[in-house]
Amino acid sequence: MKPIKRHKKVFTKHLPGNYLVVMRLLPWMRTQYGCVWLASLAVGKSRRQINDWLKRKTKKQKVRRLDTSLTGKFGPKTQAIAIRQVRQWLNEIPCGDSISLRCESTVSDKQFRVWEKWFKKHEDVNWEISKEHKAFFFYKKRW
Repeated sequence: MKPIKRHKKVFTKHLPGNYLVVMRLLPWMRTQYGCVWLASLAVGKSRRQINDWLKRKTKKQKVRRLDTSLTGKFGPKTQAIAIRQVRQWLNEIPCGDSISLRCESTVSDKQFRVWEKWFKKHEDVNWEISKEHKAFFFYKKRW
């Protein structure tokens, strides 16, 4: 049996006001049964700003404040876009793989509370919620 190749997936969407939403799904670690994928979300005004934040290369003030400026009218819309994309990726990844969605914003406690309410109310019960790591995990069963 031939091993399944896993390549990173990137999703980009433009919002009003020249905002850019970028989501990444990266194969992080291989396990005996599959692969663990890391999902991340960033919203910003430019591709450079988002890439700097995702790669953690810079200590520029605008990049560090990136997530604090996303409250207000774009908050729920970006959350809906992110959930829709994660659902699509769940259909694309092979059986035996899992997805980890971590809260990495500057106000990660607030982000975790919002996402936790959403996952408990709207998503599949198979999502595991980790308060310790501020993350959500989904394992796609093999059979």
